[in-house]
Amino acid sequence: MVREPFNLVLDEVRDIAPGVKHFAFEREDGDELKFIPGQFVQILFGTSESPVRRSYSIASRPGIERTVDVAVSAVVDGFATDRFWAMKPGDTVKALGPFGRLVLRDEPATRYLLVATGTGVTPYRAMLPDIARRLDESSQDISLMLGVRTRADLLYGDEFIAFAEEQPRFRFTAHYSRGLPDDAQPWEKQGYVQHAFDGEGLNPETDVVYLCGNPNMIDEAMLWLTGRGFTAQRVRREKYISGS
Repeated sequence: MVREPFNLVLDEVRDIAPGVKHFAFEREDGDELKFIPGQFVQILFGTSESPVRRSYSIASRPGIERTVDVAVSAVVDGFATDRFWAMKPGDTVKALGPFGRLVLRDEPATRYLLVATGTGVTPYRAMLPDIARRLDESSQDISLMLGVRTRADLLYGDEFIAFAEEQPRFRFTAHYSRGLPDDAQPWEKQGYVQHAFDGEGLNPETDVVYLCGNPNMIDEAMLWLTGRGFTAQRVRREKYISGS
């Protein structure tokens, strides 16, 4: 299937963590982008003859936002970072997509464990409306584990905390590699997120694990999971490599 580029117009930009910005775009043609939560778009920079492509998971929640939302983490002297950080509402970029298979499937899983580091949590934000539907229609449990450096680095943390308060079978935990704050809450943990698997009681026969974010986290998590009987069919992953 050949996809044609389309123009996105920046509607809003805001800081959501140190060095991370949330960009909300609208399609210039007025159409709504049809996508499955968990998919990504490619933003095209440079010329049409030699475009530079950068991939970003779609953070928009279907039924809540019509915009195409992405979270962008700053990279020092980064090609894409410099261009994103210079953008103002009304500016236009070209995009392609959606792409990707890191999506929730209809399957008889007892529990989904959604694991992320940094901006790797953005596809899980897009999944929240579908997660709410699944929790209403099934007996599944869903846990989201987000690994960041400190509380200040939590992306969309308020949204995940509020969702967990509304949904008794959804659990959110934040894992801080730089240590806990003095007023740590029950959902805040110390350590790397992939080191917390031992306490999750994971079952390779009934649970499905999603991994999205830092390649080192994903590689270490895969070693742990495969060592305990998880097959490729029970683990879905997408590595986020810091682009220039």
